[in-house]
Parts: sequence; structure tokens; C-alpha cells
Amino acid sequence: MKIPINASIFHDYDIRGIYPKEINEDTFFTLGRAVAAYLQVPEIAVGFDARLSSLSLFKALTQGIRKQGVDVINLGQISTEIHYFASGFYKFPANIIISASHNPPEYNGMKIVKKGVVPLHGEYGLPEIKKLALEQNFYTSHRQGKIRKIDILDQWIKHALSFIDIKKLRPLKVVIDAGNGMAGISWKKILGVVPCKIIPLYFKPDGCFPHHLPDPLNEENIKDLQAKILLEKADLGFAMDGDADRFFVLDDTGKFVSGTVTSAILSLWLLKKYGPSVILYNAVCGRIVPETIKKFGGTPIRVRVGHSFIKEYMKKNNALFAGEHSGHFYFRENFYGDSSLIAGLLFLEFLSNERKSLSEIVAKIDKYPQSGEINFKTNDAKTIISAIKKKFSNAEKIDEIDGLSVFYNDYWFNLRPSKTEPLLRLNLEADTKEILRDKIKMLEGELFELGAVKNHK
Repeated sequence: MKIPINASIFHDYDIRGIYPKEINEDTFFTLGRAVAAYLQVPEIAVGFDARLSSLSLFKALTQGIRKQGVDVINLGQISTEIHYFASGFYKFPANIIISASHNPPEYNGMKIVKKGVVPLHGEYGLPEIKKLALEQNFYTSHRQGKIRKIDILDQWIKHALSFIDIKKLRPLKVVIDAGNGMAGISWKKILGVVPCKIIPLYFKPDGCFPHHLPDPLNEENIKDLQAKILLEKADLGFAMDGDADRFFVLDDTGKFVSGTVTSAILSLWLLKKYGPSVILYNAVCGRIVPETIKKFGGTPIRVRVGHSFIKEYMKKNNALFAGEHSGHFYFRENFYGDSSLIAGLLFLEFLSNERKSLSEIVAKIDKYPQSGEINFKTNDAKTIISAIKKKFSNAEKIDEIDGLSVFYNDYWFNLRPSKTEPLLRLNLEADTKEILRDKIKMLEGELFELGAVKNHK
């Protein structure tokens, strides 16, 4: 008898849904069989995060994998950044992490990578797994796969610390909010190893997320961190999302530092450390990123948003580093994987090398006002983007690397469809706050005329 599978759980970059309404143990058992049938490898490494349903889903998934005669390597409770590291360092044939990143507690899902940290996504691998899971015409294996457990945390910490010179760190005071997600397990191991005074917030993994959701892009979720920075008179603060693959910085005044500025800072520091290199940045990052890369002897390459594409472009161009506006930071020497821990350690090394406060440094770098992401509801994104392209055909430059990017002398904007929701995402940057305000008003008017509705979520 076929197990019902909700087709909507298959997304562009992962498999994800609400537990137990959209995904459950039967779903994961079937997905285990489907993944094993598609990959055709002798063993698959599997880890899971702290969500309340993760252990149960891990058991079901690994039963499905083993039913197909494939062995399982149990990585235990880990973060997504450790999942990527394990794939690259141990050269496993395939890796799965059970997680739903920064989504609310009722969600869960999985990300899959093949050997070499090659991610499966909506254009490669996931459609085939979806087909196998829905059809369920699995072969019957004559052997049950075995399962063995390995502990990789210490090896991961050793690897992450290799990116910095500990002796060059100053005793900076840094507040770190792990949001009861998976970042706490790594940073806990760093306590006492580096000379910085680390003030921990919510390091213990807890799938209920009792203090706030592990999504630092929501202002409500960084209030505790802001207050602690000011109370402790800290030099800076770090925040991570639930599965620890995104990294966010707050300065000594508690002000949020954008992903664009963080990308620029990490780029300049890595270029100082390693010399002229190729560095990638996504299509939503501001102008200060390529300007900084060029200033410090690097070669900037603009690419589309999304970890699957960025890792592919990094390998093609032998890129040292890649930064995304959304807080994903990728490192060549980390098997092209993104990591909040490595980004955080490098940021501490950078600030240790400076004699100014972080707020002073940011004020100098953050010279172009940005809108942040403005979302609009629509079921006709393609038509609207086409109309906007025609409307702004007199622009100095237009590209379609990711959605539509339109460039003028004193401002530019990017308009792209969401991969997961019926939304258009608008990002603007201008030379002054006044120009930014005027252009936001103008573009909102154009989008409203075309039937888009502002999404206030």
C-alpha cells in the first residue's frame, strides 16, 4: 500500500513542511527509500538538529535508507555547517541533515548533498527523488543496511580554528546569541580556546525555541542580544539562525550590520590574509561589496542568489569566498560550504586587527542607503517583471542574472520572484536617503499599478 506523500514539501533547495500535518515518520521512511534508490551509493551520513520531531524523523529516515540495503553513518545532533564539513572532510558518498533552519518549531525537513558537498536542488536531484517517493516502486534489497555512529564535533572545531591565528586575537567582548538553535554546540567548544570574552545567550539547543525564533532577520528576535551588548558594553554581538549556516553581526551600539557590509568586511580581511583572489557576491548585495573587493586587489563576480548556484560558481572560478546579503558566507577552504562559526572567527580576527570600534568602521563602509527586502504578493511575477523591464528600458544597465536588476547613475534596484512563495522581492540602493525614499515610492507605485500588493508580514 502506498504511503501518502504531500508533493508541496519539495522546494527549490530542500524538502520541508509542517510536522505532522505535511511530513511525518511515514513520509521520512519513504523519502529514505527514495533517496537511497536515487543516489545508488553504499552508505549515507545522516545528522539532525534540535527540533522536537528531528530524532523521530531521523529514525524513520534511516530505517528507509537501510531497507534499501544502504548503510547509515549516524552523525548525531549537528548543525548544517557541520553537515557540509562532514561531507567534504570525510568524503562520504552522500549526506543528509534533518532541519528546517529558521522556520517555526512545527516545521522540519532535510537538505541533501552528494560527495564533494554538491547540493541536490530543484533543478538537480530533488525532482527525481520526488518522483520516486510519489511512485514508490522500490526494489527489494536482500540485505538490511547497517548503522554506525561517529563523533565529528572536535574535528570540526579544529578545522574552523585553522582559519585564524588565535595569537592575534585581542580580548574583545562579544555577545553570541545562538537562539537555542545548533550554533551553541560549536561556540561552546570555542569558550576558553580564544582570548575573547564570549558572553553566551541561549546556547542550549531547544526545539521549542523558548526565548525567540532563531531568525535574526526579524527585529523582534535580536532584542535580547541588543540589550545584552549595551548592558555588557560589548565590542560586538553575533546572531545565528536555527541550523547555524547564517551569520549576523551587531555593532557596539547594538545596531544591526547588513549582510552587504558584513560581506564587504569579510572580503577585505580575506584579501589581506590571502592576497588577490576571486570573490563572489550575490545579485542583491550592495555596490560597496564589489568596490571593496577591487580596492583590496580582488576580482568580484556577481552571481544569482542561492547556495546551490554559488557553490557551483565558486568551484568554476576557484573563488576564495562568497557573500550573500542574507547572511550566508561561503569559504573555499571549507569545501565551498557556508559557515557561521568560520565567519564569526574571521570577524573577530578582523576586529582584533583594528583600533577603531566596529560602529566607526561600519559608518565608513556603509555609505549607500539600502531599502532592505520589500515583498509584494502576486500570482503573476513573470508578467510584472517583464512590464517593469520595459518601463525602465532607458536605464544605464539592465541584467537578468537573478530576476531583474536595473542600474542608474544614482540608484539601482533588483526585482526577483521568491522561489517558495507567490511574492516579488524588491531591493533598492541609492546614493542618498532622499533618493532612496523617492525611488521606493516610485517603484511601489509602479508595482501597485501592475496589480502587486504589499506584503506586510
